[in-house]
Amino acid sequence: MKKIILVFVFLLSQTVAVYSQGKIGITQILEGEIRAGLTTPLGGYHDGKSQISASVGLEGRYNFKGTPWDCGLMLELSTARRGYEHLFNDGKDRWQNNRTLGLALTGDYNFQQGKKINPFIGTAIGVAFNDVVGDKYFPTKGTSMLFSPRVGVEFLHHIRITTQFNICRKGYNNFSLTLGFVLGGRPKK
Repeated sequence: MKKIILVFVFLLSQTVAVYSQGKIGITQILEGEIRAGLTTPLGGYHDGKSQISASVGLEGRYNFKGTPWDCGLMLELSTARRGYEHLFNDGKDRWQNNRTLGLALTGDYNFQQGKKINPFIGTAIGVAFNDVVGDKYFPTKGTSMLFSPRVGVEFLHHIRITTQFNICRKGYNNFSLTLGFVLGGRPKK
């Protein structure tokens, strides 16, 4: 937690540095995003068969004036669902959903910030709260570090498609593809 706070303080100090340089920004300073999408597990876990599941998230971002960089805070619920019917052979739908609630600091580089098509690359680093929902064949629970590299494209300043790897703990790691709606962050008039 101390490291997360240190990173946050560093990002705030960079904000002050950008303001002191008097650079003119091309986009609004603050933006928010709500997103939802699909996930698939990464790696094996007790011989489970990967299944598609869901992800939802919220994010607030600060666009640094005069730079292509942004930083923010992300709250995201993602899942790694696996089927276990083949272990029982009884015809029942047996699955386990390993759920991760992530709270993380984000940072992105925007290749065409302020344009109608804006590719970006970034990462999120924070804490993951892991738990099992649904059938509990292999129950685990705990807290771990979250690392989420991501790439995506923002269209027309409001629609954001993101691919993201959520890496936190064996059995909980997943890949997500989300569609987001962005408020704010468009070019200044």
